[in-house]
Amino acid sequence: MSSGEKVASRYDKWSYFYDMVDNFPVISRPQQNWRMDSIEALDLEGDELVLDVGTGSGYMLPDIARRIDDGQVFGSDISDGMLYRAKRRAELEGVDDRVKTINDNIEDSRFPSAHFDKLLTTFTLTTVPDPMKAIKECHRILRDEGRMVVLDTGEPSNGLSKLFFYPMMLSAKVFGRTHMDRDIRGALKKHFDIVESSEYMCGMVYLLCCEKK
Repeated sequence: MSSGEKVASRYDKWSYFYDMVDNFPVISRPQQNWRMDSIEALDLEGDELVLDVGTGSGYMLPDIARRIDDGQVFGSDISDGMLYRAKRRAELEGVDDRVKTINDNIEDSRFPSAHFDKLLTTFTLTTVPDPMKAIKECHRILRDEGRMVVLDTGEPSNGLSKLFFYPMMLSAKVFGRTHMDRDIRGALKKHFDIVESSEYMCGMVYLLCCEKK
C-alpha cells in the first residue's frame, strides 16, 4: 500500500467521528476564528475559482461559497469518506451549486496548470506524506497572479511556548500522524513569496499569505 493509500484509508476511518473531535468545545472556537481569518485572507472578489486543498469534511466550503456568487469552490481530498461528508455539508448548507468535491492527491494533482485563482490549505501540509511535492503542485496549479493561504502549525520561537509545543507535537504524531515540527515556511519559500503572516496560540499556529515567485 502506498503512502497516499495509507493516508486515504486512515482518513476514511476517521471520517465517521472527525467533525465531533474537530468541534470539541475547548478547541473549536479558536479554530473557527483561525479558519475565518484564512478565508478573509483569500481576499475574494466573488468570481474566482478556488481550491480548498485537503478539505476534509468540507468545513470551509460553505463559507467560501457564500462569497463567490459568480465563481466556484473545489474541495479536494484523498479520502472518499471525507469527501462524502463535504458534499453532504454543501447540500445541507444550500451552496452545492457553487461547490464541487473531487478525490485528488495534491502530491500528484490531476488539475491542469495555472487553473485556480486562489488556493487554501488548512492543517494539510503538516499531514501529507511529502509536503515539498504538495507545495510544488500548488505552485503549478495556481495562476501567476493568484494567492495561496496556508493555515498550519509549527515550532514557536518563544522558549516558554516550546514547553507546551513538544508534548502537543508528540501527541499529534502518535495519534494524528501530523508533523507539527515541519518547516513549512522554509519549504514554501522555495516556490512562493510570503507577503503576509499572522501567528496564533503563542506562535504554534500560523497563517501565511503567499504569491508565486
